[in-house]
Amino acid sequence: MHADNWYILGAGSIGCLWAASLCHKGESPRLILRESSYQQFEQKRIPLKLSTPGQTSLFDVDIVSPETIDNPINRLIVCTKAQDSLAALNSVKPHLTDNCQILLLQNGMGSQQIIRDALPTQTVWAGSSTDGAYLSSPFEVHHAGQGQTWIGSLRNGQGSEQGFNDLSDHFRLKVSQCNTIEQKLWEKLAINSCINGLTALFNCRNGELLDNGEKQAWLDELIAETCSVLAALEICATSLKEKVHGVCQTTASNISSTCQDARKGKVTELSFINGFLIKQANILGVSVSSHNQLMDQLSAKGIR
Repeated sequence: MHADNWYILGAGSIGCLWAASLCHKGESPRLILRESSYQQFEQKRIPLKLSTPGQTSLFDVDIVSPETIDNPINRLIVCTKAQDSLAALNSVKPHLTDNCQILLLQNGMGSQQIIRDALPTQTVWAGSSTDGAYLSSPFEVHHAGQGQTWIGSLRNGQGSEQGFNDLSDHFRLKVSQCNTIEQKLWEKLAINSCINGLTALFNCRNGELLDNGEKQAWLDELIAETCSVLAALEICATSLKEKVHGVCQTTASNISSTCQDARKGKVTELSFINGFLIKQANILGVSVSSHNQLMDQLSAKGIR
C-alpha cells in the first residue's frame, strides 16, 4: 500500500461516492470502518458498486479499521456525520503524518473549525457539495444528481493553488477551489437550516413544506430569521427565499438526511446546523425565535 493512497473515514453515501470517484481515477482508496463493522467481513476487500444514470461500475476496495491500519496516512477524507467527526479522527490520529492533507465533507458548521484547531500541523480543507447520493444497501451508492463541490483551506496560508491541485487531481467528481469556503458553508447551512429540521418535525418530504399553509408559513419565518443572521455577518443573503423554495421544488420527492435520521431514531446533525446558527445569532444579538421553537419542538419529540 503506497503511503500516498487515500483513506476515507465513513462508508455512508458520501464516503462511498468519493471512494468510487478515486477508483475511477485509478487510485486505490481504503475505507476505514468501525471495528465492530469491520469484524463482520471475512474478506478485507469488498465490492463497491456505483450507479449513475445509465451506467453501473464495480470496484474492489480495501477496508480497514483504526486498529488495523498499517501505514502512515498522508491523505484522508472525512465523511462521517458532523457530531461523529472529531471522535472518528481521533481514532486514526496516531497514523496521521504531520503534513497529512485532510478533506472534511460534513454538513453544517462548527465541526470543521473544531477539527482544524485540534490538528495544528496538518492541512485541513473543507468541502461544500451539491452532489446527490444515497445507498440502496451497504457499499451500493447511487449518484442521483451530478453536482459541484467547492473546496477551500480552513487555515490561512495553506490554501495555495498548487496545494489544491495536488488534492483535486485525484477526483472524478466536479471540484473547484474556493478561497471563501466558510461563506460557502454558510450558504449551504442557511438552506439546510430552513428545510431539514422542519421536514423531521413534520416527518415529510421536502416538497411538502410548500403547502401554502402551516408548514410554508413556518418555513418562511425560518428563512427571514436566517437572512437576518447572514446580514449581521455581512454574508450576502440575496434571494434566500427563492433558493430555499427552489430546493424544495427540485427535490420535492426527496426525504432529507435529517428526516431519515429522525425516522431511524439516530442523532441528527441539527446541532451543527440550526444549533450553530442559533449560537451565532445569540452572539450577534439577532432574534431567531422560530429556530428556537423548532429545536424545542424537535427535542420534545425526542429528535436531537
